[in-house]
Amino acid sequence: METEKQTVEAPVKQKKGFVAPKAIGVILAILLTLFIVIGLVGFNVWRVFFNAPLVKETLTNEVVSTDLVPATLEVFSEWRAQQRVENNESLSGVNEPDIVLLISFMKADEWREIKQLLISDEFVTQIVSDSVDGLYAWIDSDEIWPDVTWNMTLLKERMSGPEGKEAIMIAYHTLPEATEEQIADFEHRLSQVPEGVEVLYNLAQFPEPWYQDQVADYVDALKSANDNIPETFHFSEEFGGDSDAQAANLWAVKGLLRLIRLIAVAGWIVALSLAVLILILNVRSMRTLGKYIGIPLLIGGALALLIALAGQTLVTQVVTGGMLSAISDFARTEIGNSIRRLTSLFFQPLLLQSSILTGLGLLLIVQMAIKKTTKIPAASVPEETATFETDDE
Repeated sequence: METEKQTVEAPVKQKKGFVAPKAIGVILAILLTLFIVIGLVGFNVWRVFFNAPLVKETLTNEVVSTDLVPATLEVFSEWRAQQRVENNESLSGVNEPDIVLLISFMKADEWREIKQLLISDEFVTQIVSDSVDGLYAWIDSDEIWPDVTWNMTLLKERMSGPEGKEAIMIAYHTLPEATEEQIADFEHRLSQVPEGVEVLYNLAQFPEPWYQDQVADYVDALKSANDNIPETFHFSEEFGGDSDAQAANLWAVKGLLRLIRLIAVAGWIVALSLAVLILILNVRSMRTLGKYIGIPLLIGGALALLIALAGQTLVTQVVTGGMLSAISDFARTEIGNSIRRLTSLFFQPLLLQSSILTGLGLLLIVQMAIKKTTKIPAASVPEETATFETDDE
């Protein structure tokens, strides 16, 4: 009888001895679930947003091959037109015809033609490359402002050449034809000044004998604007300031970018390390593999899958439905399409990766359930085997 009593009590004492490892296993499994999500999202942040060659190629293609630029410029035209109406601006400017007022009449079709005339693919490739390189160098530098410099020579050459004059004509023909009241207003103002003093035209296409003179005024205005564009445009010099608040904001942005990059690199490394630690400390069978690895894979993968499924739509709707809700349907559609194309670089791989991990976790859990249902009753097997199965649990 004493021998039988010892046989029964031994497994009970051994089971109590495994309480601490099981508690540690549960904690590690919870951490693994969290870092699976962080690791998947972070890995794709690092793979996309901190990949300078990919960012350059994607942005260059988006500017060159799509209507993103015309759509964005149409938004600017709409804003300037609204401002013109609110300010009751009927003339072109103070000292010369105002190109900004002129383009307030332009739509996406005109902007598309002007983009083809003035903005070469070589110029786009150059400024995107310089901008991306300057931004990424700034993250690791001790400078307050990014050292972003644009060589404007290619744009200036086209603006001062026949392409510039053709662009002016495209913009000019968006103006409405002058009404009799506008012509009378111009003639009245002309009669009030001495001969030789320039009188500005109303915002309309004037017929002969004023047509050629009006067009020449806009061509001269473009030339003046082109002369004011520097050969080399330094963002830090043009927009940089020395205020403490501005410097603090930029340092905060830089610090946040560095933190995001660190998490993006370290997240998946921590997740792998936790998985290895669980395998060493807690996994003894297919049942414990499903319990400590399968469940975190299923939950973490499902959460990441939810982010992948909802994230792209949410980002697009926030931008186009909120921030850009008042713009034209064309501009909103084109900007939305660009956002979807750009964010797909992040969300599409995340969707695939999270689906694989979710499926793997589900498979391990199914194997765990099968193992549990097919387990031979402890009473029908040798005592040593029954004790081992109890330890696995």
